[in-house]
Amino acid sequence: MRNLLLLSGLFVLLMTACKKDDAPVYVDPYPQFAKDTAAIGVFLAANNLEAVKDSSGIFYKIENPGNGVDSVRYEGTTVTVLYRGNIMGNTAAFDSTGTTPRPFVYGQLIRGFRFAVRHITKGGKITVYLPSFYGYGMVDQNGIPANSILVFHVEMTDITDPK
Repeated sequence: MRNLLLLSGLFVLLMTACKKDDAPVYVDPYPQFAKDTAAIGVFLAANNLEAVKDSSGIFYKIENPGNGVDSVRYEGTTVTVLYRGNIMGNTAAFDSTGTTPRPFVYGQLIRGFRFAVRHITKGGKITVYLPSFYGYGMVDQNGIPANSILVFHVEMTDITDPK
């Protein structure tokens, strides 16, 4: 009888632990996106910086388009870049290659960085201002607070298509 009572209690505990009434939470990214794009516009104007606003909401300035030939064509393309990333309004870099170019597989980059390397060719330089949606979004990432607007200065030094 004691074992039956113990098993019944365990069964009830297991069934309540597996209760499925917790619906996934959907967070609409648009309000933050609108706030970010407005903040980027204000920042650029206040600092007398020029940038083009893409239809995606990313602001960018191409300083040098590159050789016009070697461009990203495949998800598996390796792009070798010099870059510096900072949170908009903060001049301290959260990440940088320094003077040594670093290779990345295009398909493994965050969306905003993919935008940057797609808009230049080998030898090109671009600065992108990324609404948080195109960076790390609503997630803290290695000391970068959630919903941070990121700025990347990128120079593509080489590009290699997958074999």
